[in-house]
Amino acid sequence: MSALGLAAMGSYTVGGRAVTVEGRAKRTVALSAGLGLDYDPNGQFWIEQAYVQYFVPSTQRVEWPLVLIHGGGLTGSAWETTPDGRPGWLHDFLVAGFAVHVVDNVERGRAGFCALEGEWDGMPIVRSEQESWALYRIGDASDYVRRIPYAGQRFPYTCLGELTRRTVPRWPATIDAQRRALLALIERLGPCIVLGHSQGGGFAIELAATRPDLVRAAVALEPHGNFSSIGSVALHNRPLLLVSGDYFAQSALWRDLDAKAQGALLAWGRAGGIPHTLRLNNQGLPGHSHMMMMDEGSERIAALIVEWLSDVTAGQPRG
Repeated sequence: MSALGLAAMGSYTVGGRAVTVEGRAKRTVALSAGLGLDYDPNGQFWIEQAYVQYFVPSTQRVEWPLVLIHGGGLTGSAWETTPDGRPGWLHDFLVAGFAVHVVDNVERGRAGFCALEGEWDGMPIVRSEQESWALYRIGDASDYVRRIPYAGQRFPYTCLGELTRRTVPRWPATIDAQRRALLALIERLGPCIVLGHSQGGGFAIELAATRPDLVRAAVALEPHGNFSSIGSVALHNRPLLLVSGDYFAQSALWRDLDAKAQGALLAWGRAGGIPHTLRLNNQGLPGHSHMMMMDEGSERIAALIVEWLSDVTAGQPRG
């Protein structure tokens, strides 16, 4: 593991809205075995903010900060440490000289969720371990009980329980609030690079498509989402990298999502952007799951992304 020094670290929140609650009755709550208080549910509250933790390396080699956007049902912890305890991509990008801003999006992790009645529609959902096994292309659903992964699988499947413990509830109704919070984040940062995974990859593409003045390059790891914003503004040679792993042949769902992502890449080119594809199999890196940032050998993927970012941003104007 490479040595790492930090010049600064900290955290902040972005986005959100104030909500005022009135006319509701107080009730007594027990905060501990020895403390019960009258709880007043009235007052002003903030909801729908994102939490961001930032890290600035002692040697910053890249001018623009890198924003890491997690996938659905996950938090910024996805980038920190792998389920089997290895350094994650946060470490890899810091060593490469990026200032990194790690997002916990609306209602995830340290952003907190809204406990005010009537503000969010529907009920939260949470991903089971069985669903993760199949959806993340670790193995066939029928092989979950026996824990038999796909041949050559690089995800540390014996530590699947650790990933499950990091999985958090999500509210499907908060997608627009998440978009707003991410937009507020890049507007606060100014010119930046965005890298997202899965749902976060879709958000990364949307941000880059609508604000190419702020997003200098975007990386999307097996993204899904609404790509209709591509073409709404000219992309002026802005680069986009689509990264995909293995075992698509075993999943009709992922073949469909990959086809849609490839369609987004074509639209990116038509809008004046520069599209790139990184299929890990074609780079001699087979066996990667949807959770590629956690797989064994994930540092090699990070190195390829760093190399690509160095190439595509080298000629871009500063500021």
